[in-house]
Amino acid sequence: MAHKNLFLLCVLAVWAVACTPRENTVSLAAQQRWEALISGNLEQAYQFYTKAFQQATPLTRFRQQIHGTGLWNKAKVENVNCVADTERCTVDVKISVSLRMAGLSEPVETSDVVQETWIRDGWFSDWRY
Repeated sequence: MAHKNLFLLCVLAVWAVACTPRENTVSLAAQQRWEALISGNLEQAYQFYTKAFQQATPLTRFRQQIHGTGLWNKAKVENVNCVADTERCTVDVKISVSLRMAGLSEPVETSDVVQETWIRDGWFSDWRY
């Protein structure tokens, strides 16, 4: 009986993930990617890139190309817009950085919104940047 309940629990968990509106799924993935970038966990951030990107850009090269870790201090997904009947979403992310400027004792914080394109890269809600 315990195995039957465990199986049912697993089926419900898979259904919940599969039936989550794609905007929520993409928003969560985009936020997690930025949190990994900000914290310097490039291995984790790399997992959010498409398989094609990963094949063309090995992790060692990816590490060399990222120039913002330590500068970025906040990121917040503000909007996700998924195109109907496609596997493509645009994500607006507000990124904040702190810059030290000559003559000022405290860093100056500035922010801007960047727009990212996320695609479904697999058959099971596998959204990638």
